[in-house]
Amino acid sequence: MSGRGEPASIRHPIDRYGVLAFSIYLAFAIITLGRALIGHFREVYIGQGSDPTAFIWAIAWWPHALIHGQNPFLTKLVWAPDGLNLAWMTALPLPSLVAAPVTWIAGPLAAFNLISLLASPLAGWAAFLLCRRISGSWWSALIGGYVFGFSAYMLGANLGRPHLSLVFPLPLGVLLFLRAMNGEVSRWKFVIAATAILIAEFLISIEIFATMTAVGAMALFLAWSFTPPDTRRKVLSLILPVVCAYAFAMLLLSPYLYYLFALPWQHGPIWSAEAYSCDLLNFLVPAPTSELGTVPFIARIAAPFCKYGPGEVGGYLGLPSIIIFAIYAWHRWREPVGKLLVDLCILMAVIALGPLLHIGGVVYCGGPFKAFRFFPLLDKALPARFMVYVFLLLAIITSIWFATNRLGAAMNIAIAASLVAVTVPNLSASFWTTADDTPVFFKSGISARYFAPDENVLVLPFGIRGNSMLWQAESGMNFRMVGGWTAFAPPNFEQWPIYDAFLNPTYVPDAPAQLGAFMAHHATHAVAIANQDPDADDWIKLLVSMHATNQKVGGVTICRLDQAALFPYSKLTAAQMRARAASALFDRLVLAAAHWTSAGNNPSDLNPVIAEQRGMLPRAWRIGNETQARFVVAKSLVDAGGKYCCGVWLGQVANGDLAVGLYSSYGAVEPLINRCRELAEKIFFPYPDELLTSPASIPPETRGLMLMEFARNRIATVAARCAGPATPEHVQPTRSADRS
Repeated sequence: MSGRGEPASIRHPIDRYGVLAFSIYLAFAIITLGRALIGHFREVYIGQGSDPTAFIWAIAWWPHALIHGQNPFLTKLVWAPDGLNLAWMTALPLPSLVAAPVTWIAGPLAAFNLISLLASPLAGWAAFLLCRRISGSWWSALIGGYVFGFSAYMLGANLGRPHLSLVFPLPLGVLLFLRAMNGEVSRWKFVIAATAILIAEFLISIEIFATMTAVGAMALFLAWSFTPPDTRRKVLSLILPVVCAYAFAMLLLSPYLYYLFALPWQHGPIWSAEAYSCDLLNFLVPAPTSELGTVPFIARIAAPFCKYGPGEVGGYLGLPSIIIFAIYAWHRWREPVGKLLVDLCILMAVIALGPLLHIGGVVYCGGPFKAFRFFPLLDKALPARFMVYVFLLLAIITSIWFATNRLGAAMNIAIAASLVAVTVPNLSASFWTTADDTPVFFKSGISARYFAPDENVLVLPFGIRGNSMLWQAESGMNFRMVGGWTAFAPPNFEQWPIYDAFLNPTYVPDAPAQLGAFMAHHATHAVAIANQDPDADDWIKLLVSMHATNQKVGGVTICRLDQAALFPYSKLTAAQMRARAASALFDRLVLAAAHWTSAGNNPSDLNPVIAEQRGMLPRAWRIGNETQARFVVAKSLVDAGGKYCCGVWLGQVANGDLAVGLYSSYGAVEPLINRCRELAEKIFFPYPDELLTSPASIPPETRGLMLMEFARNRIATVAARCAGPATPEHVQPTRSADRS
């Protein structure tokens, strides 16, 4: 296994041994990750959740835009009528265009499957070329390619995130740099090739491009610090060519950069760095993406750091890899190359732990990742994704160790087999794929007979709760969608109260007016409700109450409202509707609390479900079933003993006070806070983080849970300030002792 064969310097990067390595990785990927695709390439897709559907949409969008002469960066097909700047969406322009022939022939779902299936083999093959260049051994390079291409990071990314799994440019960039250092590539060829690699990575994932740049700068600094003078001179001689490559790449990418920064764009982090950090225990304990992670007692240990799903849990190294790293570090740390590899690997692992150190889901202390919040693009990177660099470095270290150790062939084979055994992907074929649930209405082209290309259509289930992006892509992009799933929603959507009900079961007072105002503001011509949506009946009843016509066809119910009926709502703003809903809901909650206590009931029994059952909180206000909730405001609310449900809080807190709260914007709840400030014991916004002891200057669009705590002897006084009768007419007083 340690045999070197011909010198690495004279090998061509692509030869029959390289092709053989790629073939092995591809076969392994098909057997472990893609078995369910065989014979069903257009019926299932790789991945879990709603993320894959956004990428399938993107794969369909780029060829569609170019064929129809549309600006590929701006679209009104989603988030209509205003549309979206796609420069800030991970829209996969390069993979989409490369796979365009497949999209035209077999559809975007098949193209997505092909891209996803090739990601690990490509990453493994690129790492193989790099490892073979460094170690000089085919066998050790093959193992190194496996360590990178089928790492825990890659397995998580293979659950439907091709912008994270298509990382083959990373090892190719390192390989190019090493060849240039040794004079195997001229300076101008290096600049041209490096420019191509930078552009390719940028057009795959801006996040990986940004972290690649940061990690590359760290690596160059460490190389300059640790290496001997002759190597240091070689490194320094390539700084100017690297800068030139970046300059040329930015010049060629200038149209993209214009739409990225010249138009309004997303400032600050998009997702929580704390939520998507590596757990220290994950380095030793695998997620369910690994077959070992499916063992019940291991799955129980991993559960605390898998609460957001296995896709972002990519820290598992495996005991054989950890031992190899430790042995390599012990013997090679004092050598320049060894010190560089070991120190950089440890640094990347520490960064991957994020701004807070988690061990088994418990937070212990702060971490260094907070520094990235001060840099553009890097402030949107998620810590756990830095594990891609840990595994690339670990692949190099592993290949060097296998190529240079003095163990016999049998022992090396046994160690390599154990390395593969403890990191082999989940062997359940169904784990890696999801069935296409596109209704016949969208998939067969029927939608073109019901929707004109310029019509704005609200599709339910909405956003991340469904697969509307996939459905629109499979329909041939023949209508404009009022909504979408693009990682973030435009502010002019989020501020409407009915938007919360689209995503979660929510109490919405005067729901017809709320939905009507939203539809009028977004020029909505029709609503398409998938019959498979658990909340379909609620939405259909609501629209029928607004005198909408409805028709069932191809697994979808089409509802249309006369545009004249929506005109009265056209002047209403999101802020007005949010304030109206917050006031009505808060008043009703306070009245419910007052009525409950005045009837002599036990305050500890009060919660939103009981209030609804007793008629104190109208069932007609709730859209959706609380068991269908997809998001929670904070973990503490999940443990609130049922006091938080469907966007409202009602019940007794630990000190005996009664608490009333609702999830809304600060601009909507500020008048309520001002009205009841002197009567409240405590006021939180957002709960549980901010206790408001005095008037606060919080941006009105800030959303969160407003919670007020009242002494029991004051709740009647608070109720007197609220609109409406002290006891709703339909409420039947019920004492605790009388309940069955």
